[in-house]
Amino acid sequence: MSALHVHGMTTFDTVARAQTATISDAGIELAPHGRATIDNRGDRKVERVEQATAPKAVIGRVDEILKAHWQQYSPDGLAVENPVAADRHVRRVLGRLDIVEDTLGKSDHGEPNPAVPVNVGNRLRANLARHGQSVCREKAPQCGSCPLISFCKTGRSTVAETAGSAAVVDLFGGAGAMGLGFEEAGFHIAVAVEIERHAAQTYRLNHPGVPVLEASVENVSAKSLREWLPGLDTPMAVIAGPPCQGYSAAGARTIGDRRNLLFRHVSRLAREFGARTVLIENVPGVRRVNGVTYTERITASLRRAGYSTWKQPATLRASDFGVPQNRQRLFFVGVSPGVALPEVPLPTHVPPGDASSDRSLPQTVSLVERLKDLPSLGSGEGAERLQLSDGCVVLNSTAMQHSPEVVSKIKAIPQGGGPISYRRLDSDVARTLVAGHRALPVHPSEDRAITVREAARIQGFPDSYFFCGPRASQPLQVANAVPPPLARAVAKEMRASLEAAGHKGCWREW
Repeated sequence: MSALHVHGMTTFDTVARAQTATISDAGIELAPHGRATIDNRGDRKVERVEQATAPKAVIGRVDEILKAHWQQYSPDGLAVENPVAADRHVRRVLGRLDIVEDTLGKSDHGEPNPAVPVNVGNRLRANLARHGQSVCREKAPQCGSCPLISFCKTGRSTVAETAGSAAVVDLFGGAGAMGLGFEEAGFHIAVAVEIERHAAQTYRLNHPGVPVLEASVENVSAKSLREWLPGLDTPMAVIAGPPCQGYSAAGARTIGDRRNLLFRHVSRLAREFGARTVLIENVPGVRRVNGVTYTERITASLRRAGYSTWKQPATLRASDFGVPQNRQRLFFVGVSPGVALPEVPLPTHVPPGDASSDRSLPQTVSLVERLKDLPSLGSGEGAERLQLSDGCVVLNSTAMQHSPEVVSKIKAIPQGGGPISYRRLDSDVARTLVAGHRALPVHPSEDRAITVREAARIQGFPDSYFFCGPRASQPLQVANAVPPPLARAVAKEMRASLEAAGHKGCWREW
């Protein structure tokens, strides 16, 4: 069996890579003495590895991302010129990812390069070759379009420098919803930090060119993050949506929950980076948890870090910004000296049936209208890439499998009724989406839980946004997200304040 030599990694490479990992069906094993091998066993069952070594974890993630990428953007594949060229592309990509030593140069006399083992899994091998041909080119690699950038030190340096003065550091990045809203407002996400593997994979796939570090924000410093991401400039903003389970009405709301104090690390990192602005988003329950007020603590933390803040956090409702959901979120904004506090975003839409709002604004599309062109499904029907009769492909469109007993109970639930685990959605505007027991709410008219795609539509994600990981993890990624249109509205006001202060930035056009 051929082997691939693994060479040096930085401390943060180890933090990012040595995660507990679900290894894909590429057939990856670790040979003795730290040498990584890839064994083609076909479509074998997924293997849970408790202590994944660095190369093993990286290859598993690379395989998952490339599989999703090529199925989504080029389902028919990209033809590679010939086997010799394919081997060269594979070796180059693995070399840049520090999985093999890229020291042998080009093959002579048209022979396949010996650094590429012939037993590499067929799918992974083909996708690596496609990636090497189209993105990770020998000359002028397209680092800003690379979903594997998290694992490539050279690529990370390149994209950090191109983010320039509009750079954003996204903490507790989740599946990338807040980052998406800021990108749509013209900011560049320079780096994201997210500890949960599947959410991090979703971020990487949908934000190519953005390095995502799998680590706890508690263990990150500005210095260590700059070591992992050389070239990272002073960010224009540090943004964060710390875990809300300790505050949320759907959670235990325990004062001693350590997650309740994670906002302190946002203030700390904003200060360490010298960020010009900082944003913290959370649920309304943060106002008071069993008699303890956290809004004042968050505001005080930002002020101690040197930022001016609003007197009170802004409370924004998603349905006022075109999202058919009455989800409310609190936004804490801090600005550095010389930057004026931004305006609180004004509503851009009128929720259905809300007579008190500005009638000159467009109406938020109702929930049933938002879902009407998605396929009708029964319990357990659909697919992660569901191809319709007209050729269109709907992503993450797998309906949850319910037992006949559960379906019978669901049929009796009226709109707006039911327990939190199986609450049927209203037809106009949904309540806050909650993934109770990893299940999403019930469809307004069909007797099943809504699909991940339907939930993403309600949240305001684009249809091209694919959620990675097993089906059980996807609902949490969607339900925990801030609606991107809500994040975009706040980002636009922050950008206006920065521009008024003379920070023109290298804004991206979306």
